[in-house]
Amino acid sequence: MPDRIRRARWLVAVALAVLVLCRAHAARASEPLEDSVRIVPDTSGHKPHPPTSISRLLAHADSVVKAQGGARADNAQLYLSWNAPWGSRRAQQARKPACSDSTVEDTLFLSFLPGRVGNTFTGFTAQIFFHATAGDTLGPWWHMEGKGGENAGAMRAEWAGVPGFGWKQPFPVTGQGLVLLDRTPQVARLRMVFAVPYDGAGPVAADSVYSLCRLIFKHHPSRALAGCERPVCVEWGKATLGFGPKDEPEVSRGERFVAFSGAYAICEPFKGPRVAAWKPPPKPAPATKPQ
Repeated sequence: MPDRIRRARWLVAVALAVLVLCRAHAARASEPLEDSVRIVPDTSGHKPHPPTSISRLLAHADSVVKAQGGARADNAQLYLSWNAPWGSRRAQQARKPACSDSTVEDTLFLSFLPGRVGNTFTGFTAQIFFHATAGDTLGPWWHMEGKGGENAGAMRAEWAGVPGFGWKQPFPVTGQGLVLLDRTPQVARLRMVFAVPYDGAGPVAADSVYSLCRLIFKHHPSRALAGCERPVCVEWGKATLGFGPKDEPEVSRGERFVAFSGAYAICEPFKGPRVAAWKPPPKPAPATKPQ
């Protein structure tokens, strides 16, 4: 098979997986992601090869999800941990960073327990929140946006599925991922989406813990940015898990909190219904003309 045809089919498969995941994520997020997740070229000029055409695949998926009573993962759990995936010997819930050492990195693992069997696990979306504590602000160290952030490039995502990931993960092939960061002075929100081609997706067991990705924070002490030393609570707010097309249940339970530059106890105020839902910064009201 010519490489260009194989590449085109691969792009169609990835685009389908990303489209399905992002549709579920955008429906639940306060800010739609459709304009931000175009991470593969337009493939509308290539016909999907049977029997995996998009229309037939989605029609079949719709009937399967209806038969099982909707997109559900009642026993799924989300896990955050420093240093190693949840359950590993080196995993920690609190991390003391070496802010002045440019050779040391802080690694945050996102893992999950499916709680159900899945034959074609295609990917996930996630929202991670970084909360300032004790009435403080995050500081410019957390301004890690790729464009305009004072600490741009200090955070990177390494997705499961790539060679050398080194931990148990659900993806037999590589995929495509994207992260978006927005913030207020007190909290930053990281939105993530990742998917593999549908025809390359593998199964997951109900009772195994899998790692989805790791976030790596690099220190640049020469930038002299305040904030690394301030206690921050990291929360995995919610995720959608891609068990298949139209089968992307939302999950917000598990060991979803870790601490950065402080003891794990700093996260207690952020647990439970007392925490208000994320809201983007308010837009300034338009000026009114005098009567």
